[in-house]
Amino acid sequence: MKYDLIVVGGGPGGLMAAKTATEDGLKVLLIERRKEFADFRRACLQLAYLKWITPDGYVEPFNVEVNPDNCRFIWSRPGFSLNYEGPLVPYTNAIWISPSGYMVYPFKNELFAYYYPKESFEVGLFSLVEKAGAEVRLGTIALGAENTADRVRVFVQNKTGKHVLEAKVVVAADGVDSRIVESLGLNNNRQVIGQASDVSYILEGIECTIPEHQSSWLHFECPTLPNTGLGRHFGMGTWGENKKFVGGNWKGFADLPMYSAWFRNARVVKEMAMSGTMRTPILEPIVGNIVIIGDAAAPIESWRQGAVACGYMAVKAIEKELSGQKAYPEYIDWWQKAFYFNEPGYMKRNAIYASIFDSLYADEIDYICQLFQGQRVVPQLAIAKNPELIKKDRPDIYDKLKQTIDQVTKSIEPLLATYPPEADGAIYGDGSSEVYLGQWRSYPGYE
Repeated sequence: MKYDLIVVGGGPGGLMAAKTATEDGLKVLLIERRKEFADFRRACLQLAYLKWITPDGYVEPFNVEVNPDNCRFIWSRPGFSLNYEGPLVPYTNAIWISPSGYMVYPFKNELFAYYYPKESFEVGLFSLVEKAGAEVRLGTIALGAENTADRVRVFVQNKTGKHVLEAKVVVAADGVDSRIVESLGLNNNRQVIGQASDVSYILEGIECTIPEHQSSWLHFECPTLPNTGLGRHFGMGTWGENKKFVGGNWKGFADLPMYSAWFRNARVVKEMAMSGTMRTPILEPIVGNIVIIGDAAAPIESWRQGAVACGYMAVKAIEKELSGQKAYPEYIDWWQKAFYFNEPGYMKRNAIYASIFDSLYADEIDYICQLFQGQRVVPQLAIAKNPELIKKDRPDIYDKLKQTIDQVTKSIEPLLATYPPEADGAIYGDGSSEVYLGQWRSYPGYE
């Protein structure tokens, strides 16, 4: 059977693509490797971001309209919305906490995100795909794809063996380490950033003593974190009711005398994992009639709201192309401007943020966090942007920071070289300045 559109991958981007295309009258097949659609195991905090602490994925305006019985997610730039009826927990505080407990608030008593479980959101979106009338094949793995003269062939495998499917257009929404992307040879021109591998847990019974913890994301700096090789940082966020989302190194964190009492009655409810190869983004994610969306074209995360936007925008471009109009260049232009990872500032920011405190002792991190108390900043980014603040009083820390910044900057030169010159500052302005270390700003023209 031949289709107008085959969507590979049943994540948020693929679901939105299948829903939009089917409702618009296209004959659509959605394939998904999971045998049971509601079998969610990938780790993520699951926030709908209204504002950003450290820009990562989708940067266009996004809003949540909360009503008594349901809510509506609104993508204002693309111009669409989705109803949502599941749990919703407001996040109004983001707190960075030093080893001795100094707290810096990038956000304080200011709504910047909502937690919403992927099970509720994606199962609801899947039901809309089925209601629209798309054909769905679960338990089906896409092995690759190729363009022919006027169609696309998709090679798949399921319990009955290997098969070839055909469509006018294919949307590759099969996530990080996409087999479609690999089969097209697109990874040959991408720099590998590293391997992402993480285990996260849902715990209940944590007795946190920070008053506003139920509406907060908490980030702890722990350079002496015991009993773990997973890093010196620890994060914890509300997961609804009395549950917390915690990092894989939570047992080491729970052994710290300062926080051990929080975990005396803690119980693991769920374990989740994620892994994948982090690569530089695909700046032009269309090959023939194969459109690559979301995480399949991203370094690691396009965020759920970004993936959904991709699914919608890709289908609108595909529909124009099928009617004889040229719309793929418009989609590529949108993709490049709607996601921060398509600008080299993303690489600079993430690399420096991740490394800036690595050479510091606990008391030195305390000193920096104490310096920024009362300011709406991320301490790592604020001190990296202006290390001169401590040069006079703490030249020892200043020298360490400058050395780290120089080393990190040099180490990412191969990654930055993969970006065209015009990408530098394309989203946030002057790429030659230190704007990449500043606070997040609204998408240009949409403040």
